[in-house]
Amino acid sequence: MLVNLREVYLPAMVFSIILDFQLAIYFLYLYSKHRKDKIGLNKFLLAFSNLFGIGATSYLFLVIGSFYIHDSYLAELFIRIGVSLLQGGILVVLLILLSKPFLTLINSRVVKIVSVLSGISIIYLLFLYVKPIGLFPSMLIGLIGGAYFLYFQTKLVKLTSGTVHSRLLMTLIGEMIFLVGMFLGSGLPNISVLFEARDIFYFVGSYVVNLGLLVIFYGTFKFPGVLEFNWKNNLLKLFVIDARNLYELYSYDFNTIRNLAGDCNNEKNKPINSIGVVGISDVFDEITKTYQNRVKVIKYGNFTILLEYEKDPKSQFLFVLFVDKNMKSLQLFLNKVKTQFLNSYGGLLANFDIVDKFRETIFSGFDVVLQNILD
Repeated sequence: MLVNLREVYLPAMVFSIILDFQLAIYFLYLYSKHRKDKIGLNKFLLAFSNLFGIGATSYLFLVIGSFYIHDSYLAELFIRIGVSLLQGGILVVLLILLSKPFLTLINSRVVKIVSVLSGISIIYLLFLYVKPIGLFPSMLIGLIGGAYFLYFQTKLVKLTSGTVHSRLLMTLIGEMIFLVGMFLGSGLPNISVLFEARDIFYFVGSYVVNLGLLVIFYGTFKFPGVLEFNWKNNLLKLFVIDARNLYELYSYDFNTIRNLAGDCNNEKNKPINSIGVVGISDVFDEITKTYQNRVKVIKYGNFTILLEYEKDPKSQFLFVLFVDKNMKSLQLFLNKVKTQFLNSYGGLLANFDIVDKFRETIFSGFDVVLQNILD
């Protein structure tokens, strides 16, 4: 029975290790991609990279110790190293949670206590291992650390929305499946009273782990990155302005109750809102004496004005976002708006006569594009 089962579950275990390493590299790539956004919450991608990279190495040691080493002492040593590596992966994740962006989402005292216990568990496994006690204390501490990380992710999921929310939820479900598979395939088989049934645990655990990894990969494919919490609540109004001809091309009111002037009308040109903003921008441009250093943020009364320009210093189109307070996420949002608007209407913008005559109908379709960006 052992030989037959090994032919079934060993390939699945090897596939799990390969997929683990691929996910670790992919999460590291996502982190490096979004690091330039300077939004600290994306550090959780680094946490995932460490968890899966160290977890894959742990699983590799467990598979080698369980199936390819016949010396009992060496086999036990490899298994202990494997479990300690898994514990180390959880410890790294907990330490990342102690960084500044996550402090409002966690109980730092609990995380510190579990981190210390994880460190003690690693020392016990590698240097102070007592065979009669076995792996149970370390497995228990590992489960506590893993459970807290899952709890943290449930809070993260609740605070996000749109595409990020659904992707994080899918990833969380995959992790839960993955951890169940790891517990079945790596934890239970190494408890002495369950040795007789270990082949069944290996068989079930290996395929459950693969299912979880595939769900995680699906959830994180083309992951858009996490923005700051409640950034959408700070949106007030968006304008796209022809700065050369001093008129508004497009506007969008994010909150009909809260508006900038107290009465946001729908006339064709809005001199107070659009031309006034261009005037403010021109004043700052005059101060800086160069388009390359054009002002991006203006504090104006009780709100903040964010501005985006085209790369061409001779460009005439200005993207203006009124917000309650400045956030890095809002700047990224405005940059995406600029990119999508120019991609959608770049060809038309060069024809002033058509734009001037039909701008109300030409740009009305951008509402749908804007909603997609918000999601």
